Amino acid sequence: FGPHIGIAVVREGLFESLTPYKLQPAPDFIPDKLETGTQNHEGLAGIAPAIDFIASLGEGETRRERLVDAFAHIHAYESLLADKMREGLATLPGIRLFQAPPEVAKTPTIAFQLDGFTPLEVCQYLAEEHSIFVAEGHFYASTLAAVLGITESGGWVRAGLAPYNSLEEVDRFLNGLQHLLLHK
Repeated sequence: FGPHIGIAVVREGLFESLTPYKLQPAPDFIPDKLETGTQNHEGLAGIAPAIDFIASLGEGETRRERLVDAFAHIHAYESLLADKMREGLATLPGIRLFQAPPEVAKTPTIAFQLDGFTPLEVCQYLAEEHSIFVAEGHFYASTLAAVLGITESGGWVRAGLAPYNSLEEVDRFLNGLQHLLLHK
């Protein structure tokens, strides 16, 4: 819910012993020694508001309590949406879901292919006709995509859900795919 930035937590003694690859102007002192160059200052400025947003979704006396509660609520809500989406996708002909077995915990990100359509065609149709944004590609899982033969067919369609999505949007997504199948 904020900038694309990473945070590392390292014990001081271990941190001091690290010799990371970096560009010449990067500092040699901690905590900045892990930077490969100039820090992402605009990203750093966005961290606190992102944490505050997440905390606003939870309840509790302290920020930590609100964050813990918020993550529990986010997980429950996103799981509800993702379960509905997975169940709906499983009923559509020609959908091939790529997912772990049912007993394995999953994120609210769903990868699939639709027979007869490239992932790009599915993405363009859903965007243009139903105002649904989904993405296509290998999503940094290039080795898995190559092993599964996904790369040659354009990758997967990836639908990701977040707390700001609604059940209505999941229905619109599933209806959009139904319409695409009917008009192929």
